[in-house]
Amino acid sequence: MPAVREGAAAADRSVDGIDKMIEIKISYDPDPELALNNTRFWAPLSLTAEQKHSIDDPIEMEKAADALPIEQIAKRWIVASDPDEAVEKVGQYVTWGLNHLVFHAPGHDQRRFLELFQSDLAPRLRRLG
Repeated sequence: MPAVREGAAAADRSVDGIDKMIEIKISYDPDPELALNNTRFWAPLSLTAEQKHSIDDPIEMEKAADALPIEQIAKRWIVASDPDEAVEKVGQYVTWGLNHLVFHAPGHDQRRFLELFQSDLAPRLRRLG
């Protein structure tokens, strides 16, 4: 955020008038196993830079991603089955000054995520400010 403040000052603008957006990768589900395993869909994100640059074949890339342990894949996500825990982790971004949160959920059942987000997370997130 220091760069945003510097840029705003250089442009003679108020930081408060600047929309500060972030995409948050979150895997939320009341079922902890489902929350964790939904991240598998985006396993290629967790390949190392060396792996990504040394594999040219998309099928080989998929195989390498499929071989990753779920714990390595999940590190790139907020994974939560408790709504208060999920909101606490998201709240860090609000504390840091980000005010436009875009949520990216893994997994195939996007409708389920959106329904759970609406019922479990959205009311709590709105209370953050």
